Amino acid sequence: MAEYTETQKKMLEVGKKEFLSKGFKDASLRGIVKEAGFTQGAFYGYYPDKAALFDALVSDVADGLMEQFKAAQDVHYDLIPAGKEEESRELSTNYLNCFINYIYDNFDAFKLVVCCASGTKYENYIHELVELEVKQTEQYYEKLRKLGKVEGSVSHNLHHMITSAYFTGVFETVAHDMTRKQAIGYVNELATFFNCGWDGLLRLK
Repeated sequence: MAEYTETQKKMLEVGKKEFLSKGFKDASLRGIVKEAGFTQGAFYGYYPDKAALFDALVSDVADGLMEQFKAAQDVHYDLIPAGKEEESRELSTNYLNCFINYIYDNFDAFKLVVCCASGTKYENYIHELVELEVKQTEQYYEKLRKLGKVEGSVSHNLHHMITSAYFTGVFETVAHDMTRKQAIGYVNELATFFNCGWDGLLRLK
């Protein structure tokens, strides 16, 4: 985690307030600087533009979730040679709860990513998670299919649609400002619903 000067902390505090209120596109750099009580020259001494300020507010936690997600995918692969594929569902639920708690530990940053990031490199963040999930899961189930442990199939397009709906649903907790307790209950029910659908399509043995 970066160490910030008092000036940077003030800029970040005011910038977050402005971005949350107006979104990145409509946020005013001039307004941020004025509210923070600094000159634009002082701002440019720290950040080249408002995109860099937004990035400073979200990059650590957004990238952190992405890395946790990739690591969780790798753990699922480890179940196959160990013959423990049946533990995949429980493992997914455990990771889901870890992810939602991580999101709520960093709620404002994810609020920015989910609701205010249009015009930044994070505007397709959920889509990137979906793409990663689809790619990794297709490889995972292909390995199981070769072992004769999957009877059903699902097209790439349908897989993408289902996964996109699921991830969008998970991040609706942030978009609608649910409490942590509400969010945990919501996403676990959502996971149960989608898992039943996957069971019907893939028919794992």
